[in-house]
Amino acid sequence: MKKYYLGCDVSKGYCNFVILDQAKKIQEPDFQLDDTFEGHVELCRVINIFLLFHSDSIIYAGLESTGGYENNWYQLFCKLQGQYNIQVARLNPLGVHNHAKAGLNRNTTDKMSAQHIAGYLITHEEKVSYNQEDYYADLRRQWKFIRFLKKQKTGLFNQLESLLYNTHPHILTFCKD
Repeated sequence: MKKYYLGCDVSKGYCNFVILDQAKKIQEPDFQLDDTFEGHVELCRVINIFLLFHSDSIIYAGLESTGGYENNWYQLFCKLQGQYNIQVARLNPLGVHNHAKAGLNRNTTDKMSAQHIAGYLITHEEKVSYNQEDYYADLRRQWKFIRFLKKQKTGLFNQLESLLYNTHPHILTFCKD
């Protein structure tokens, strides 16, 4: 079974795609699709045509975690697994960035980013976990928000203390806690 790697560089409202083989040669040139129903249908069409010409193959798709922008594409790939031989993974952007830096690639176009993602899938196959849904994503997002509010509260109290000290230094002895 031949392996192909689909790099997906997700941005606000669109995504760049490229398909590489195991030798990191481009099999399907870079293309960009909007994150709309029509864009999803077009991606399905491209994958269908690609797999018609490359029967008995598997596509490994990788998307960087970009704060939720990748969710629509990830869910689409999960649905496509019923029809096609596709595996999908969310990737840590730091790992992909460091992989690109190690390859001395300084260009940061969307096209190059999609290639870096596919290259990361090929080079670091042992580090990629496919088809794992993050059941705690919503809880983690809520916890980050609570941590942000605590930091904000601390900053505001420090600001208040500084203002009190500048305007009414005699009150500060009563505000130790």
